[in-house]
Order: sequence, then C-alpha cells, then structure tokens
Amino acid sequence: MHFLAKSAALAMVILGCASVSVVAADDPIKTRQDLMGGIGKAMKVLVPMAQGKTAYDAAKATDALNAVATNIADFPNHFPAGSDQGKTDAMPAIWEKMDDFKAHATSLETDAKAALAATASLDTFKPAFMKMAGNCKSCHEAYRKPS
Repeated sequence: MHFLAKSAALAMVILGCASVSVVAADDPIKTRQDLMGGIGKAMKVLVPMAQGKTAYDAAKATDALNAVATNIADFPNHFPAGSDQGKTDAMPAIWEKMDDFKAHATSLETDAKAALAATASLDTFKPAFMKMAGNCKSCHEAYRKPS
C-alpha cells in the first residue's frame, strides 16, 4: 500500500510538471519576449552595419532581416485578453488600439521585406533599413513601456 501511495504521489508530481510546461509553452508574454528578443538580436547585427561600425555583409543582413520579418509576422498573435498582466513591457494601449498595433507590425514586416530586397549593397540597404528602424521606434513609443 505504501508503494501505491508513493507511485500516486510521483504520478501527481509528473503530471503537475507536465501541466506547468504546457502553460509555459503557451505563455503569451514569454512568447512575445522571445519573438522580440529575436528581433533585438537581429538589430544588433543590422544597426552597426547601417552605421558603418562593422563591415556590410549582405548574407548576415539577409539572415537578420528574415528574422525580423518572421518574428514580427507572428508577434501580434500573442496578445490575448488578460495577457497585459504579469511581467510585460506591453502598454494597455495595445489592447485598446489593437488594429493600429497590428498595422504597425504589418508595416514593420513590409519594410523588413523591402530591406531584404535591398541587400545588394550598403547604399541600397541603408535607406531601406532606416525606414524599417523608424517603424520599430514609432511602435515602441506608442505601445511599449519606457525602460
């Protein structure tokens, strides 16, 4: 009988862990942070190239811009009602003006794809990247808590 009680307790712990990992995998705040973290990582590659602080590398720019376009396309899908609570930098305005917020994301995706088409040289990349970066800034100003 003691063995059965221990087995049942172990099963509850295992099931409890499984449910925690399901919640973690379905955590919209974490998902948003991961997606934006990927964009931030890409920007750490792109900004120094645009500023002339590192050599322009079309292949690296392409990889980084693909990450921006892919991540921002999924980003607005992770703002369900109630996900404004918890450790998040998302401002309440997102849920109040969801259509505008999604338009910002679509604009960034469009500009990232335009920058992808302009990776032939630094001269073509830089203006396209600057337009894209402007979208990042305007969205952060409207929808991200100041850091």
